[in-house]
This record gives sequence, structure tokens and C-alpha cells, in this order.
Amino acid sequence: MAGVEKIKEKILQDSEVKVSEILEKARLQAKEVLEKANRKAAARVKEISQKSAHDISEKKRIINSIAELEMRKDILSAKQQSIDEVFDKALERMNNLDDSKYEQVIFDMLVATAESGEEEIVMSESRRSKLSADFISKANKALEAAGKMGRVKVSDETRNISGGFILKSQGVEINNSFEAVIRLYRDEIEPKAAEIFFRV
Repeated sequence: MAGVEKIKEKILQDSEVKVSEILEKARLQAKEVLEKANRKAAARVKEISQKSAHDISEKKRIINSIAELEMRKDILSAKQQSIDEVFDKALERMNNLDDSKYEQVIFDMLVATAESGEEEIVMSESRRSKLSADFISKANKALEAAGKMGRVKVSDETRNISGGFILKSQGVEINNSFEAVIRLYRDEIEPKAAEIFFRV
């Protein structure tokens, strides 16, 4: 029996050693798996962090680009508004000329644009009533001196224009309203004005 006990004891000892070895091996494997998982997790965290940093950087770049674009758009709008104001002020100044200067501008425009010298001048009601009594006779003399008929007359018809006039002849109209003149010159002048404004 003593031999059986010794064998049993030996088996138990061997088992304990084996269990200890297995436990140690399992502990080492678990440690290795854990370290590997930690390394993998750290790498993934770093990757996500870098991706997040890249994403954040990309979002910042996009936001900055949009802000810069909006700023340029606002500057462009402000410059365009300034150009609009320049032309609006020019129209306002033309409409607010005192009567004698206004009449001189109308006179010069009429002599320059009348083709036959037999046209009718269509004006706004308020401006037509302010023409001097001898305006038409002076204009016709100037037209005759320029080799034209010299039979221009003021029309009974009026138009809703702020200033200037419309020349009518045989169904054809030449729009010399200040709005039309400003619009015509604006097309010519605006690119130069814009060049000056946009250089700044």
C-alpha cells in the first residue's frame, strides 16, 4: 500500500507541477495576448487620433477656405456697391443741376444727337415746364448752323424720366434720358472704375 501511496503522491506532485507549469504558461500567454492587444489598441488609437487630427485639419482648411471665399465675396459686393453709388450719385447730380446748367446740358445733348433737326423733344412734365422761352429758338439756330433743318419742337407728350429727354422722329426714338446716358457710359466706364477699385 505504501507503494500505491507513493505513486499517488508522486502523481499529485507531478500534477501540481504540471498545473503550475500550465498556469504559468497560460499566464504568460495571457500576458502576451494582453500586451499584443494593448499594442494593437494603442496602434488603433494612434491611427484614429492621426485620422481625427487629419480630419480636424481638413475641416479647418475647408472652414478657412469658405471664410476666405465669403470675405472675398463681401469685399467684391462692397466694391460693386461703391461703383453703383458712384453712378447713382452722378445721376443724382445731373438731375439736381440748377435750371440754367440743366438747360445748357439739354441744349448740348440736343445739338449733338439731333439727326435731321426736325425731331420732337419728349421730356418729363416737371422739366418741360422749366425750359426758358427762347430755348427752342436757340436750339434751332444751333442746329441750322450745324447744317440741319432747325425745326425741333417740344412735344406735348411727356414721359416718366428723371431728367434728360427723348428725341422722336418718324416713329424712331433716341433715348437721351439721364438714366439711359448714365447706363450707356456706365458700360464704358465701369470696367475702368472696377479696375481702380479692385486694385485696392
